[in-house]
Amino acid sequence: MIRNFSRRDLLRSGTSAASILILGARSITPVFAAAAPPSLEQFIAVSRKLTGHQSLDSDMGKNILDAFVAAGQVGDIVTLVRDPAPEQSQLKIASAIVAALYSGISPRPGASQVTGFNEALVWDSLTYTKPWGSCGGETGYWGEPPSKQEP
Repeated sequence: MIRNFSRRDLLRSGTSAASILILGARSITPVFAAAAPPSLEQFIAVSRKLTGHQSLDSDMGKNILDAFVAAGQVGDIVTLVRDPAPEQSQLKIASAIVAALYSGISPRPGASQVTGFNEALVWDSLTYTKPWGSCGGETGYWGEPPSKQEP
């Protein structure tokens, strides 16, 4: 049996279909928006604000950003880039970025990758030492008092 649709039936089904498409598009849009990672420049800029260090190594920054992307934390980083004043919900990702920059260890869970050893900010904080294997000067430099006295 073939049913004839009235104009009212057609409008109802059309309205329902349009509603489903609009509501479905709204729920899909944030997924696509969060899928694109921030640029390296944006990541370095937010890292500068979080650490207070203006000279960050871009290679180490790229390695850290890539590790966050591989760990599936793109959405958290995009949110932090949009509003770099970390609120309670953003403190976890902000702390993870700072920890990765200071330690030079990958933020990816279970990864044994080092993102940057000599470039890690911990060496700037520890003024009395330097990275292992880095020369501090000519042979015997340690026998002379430092040229600049630290407080």
